Amino acid sequence: MKPALILTHLDDRQTGLVRDCLRSAGLVARELDGLHGAELPGADDISGLVSLGGRASATQVDRDPALAAEVELMAAALAGGIPVLGMCLGAQLLAVAAGGQVKPIGRMYVDWPRMSRLSSAQGDPLFGGLPEDLPVLEWHEDMIELPPGAVELATTPGPGTALFRLSDRPAWGSQAHLEVTGEMLFKTWLASPKDAAEIEAAGHDFEEFRAASHEHVEVQMAAARPIFHAFAAQVSRSRASRSSASAPSGYRRR
Repeated sequence: MKPALILTHLDDRQTGLVRDCLRSAGLVARELDGLHGAELPGADDISGLVSLGGRASATQVDRDPALAAEVELMAAALAGGIPVLGMCLGAQLLAVAAGGQVKPIGRMYVDWPRMSRLSSAQGDPLFGGLPEDLPVLEWHEDMIELPPGAVELATTPGPGTALFRLSDRPAWGSQAHLEVTGEMLFKTWLASPKDAAEIEAAGHDFEEFRAASHEHVEVQMAAARPIFHAFAAQVSRSRASRSSASAPSGYRRR
């Protein structure tokens, strides 16, 4: 069984909700570090791709071999109809792979803005059931400009495109960190002096932001789990479709 690949870009290497949701759907999940020399598989060797966040900038793809390799893998996955899901940096890299642009905001943006679903999300296999006014964690200093042919699914008051899908491919990008868990947030990110400094540089009192995170993270997790389960279903469906298409003429699947 070809694995679903999860790419991380932070030293903590945490995958949040993603790995457990994929595995609970019966998928094999393989994790790789996308920034520290890991050799990426070819698109033909994976059944799906989830790319998570990190400190790297998608504006540096032309100068960063690791980011360039990931964008190349994403582009090949898109061409092959392999499902792709990006969170934060991963969404930005997906936008680049799809021919879009990522631009600097000029400052660090960290907040729990409310995500408002658009009518275009109706019937979307991943985000059609997104709750209204969901508080989501955004933490970025670059912003996504909608790729050509992409559909915006939801907005936030934060800068740039918040949520999109590619209209002709099973691919979605979220600027928000929908993968985050309470343990991931409080034991690593908010325990880091560097991250605390970024929160304060974004205009927050750290303790007030921490309190807001306690209030919002469980709500986001409850809304995000069905999204990752739905993506796992897309991977399974796509894999079965490609397997049937490649079966020899006259072959009967059991």
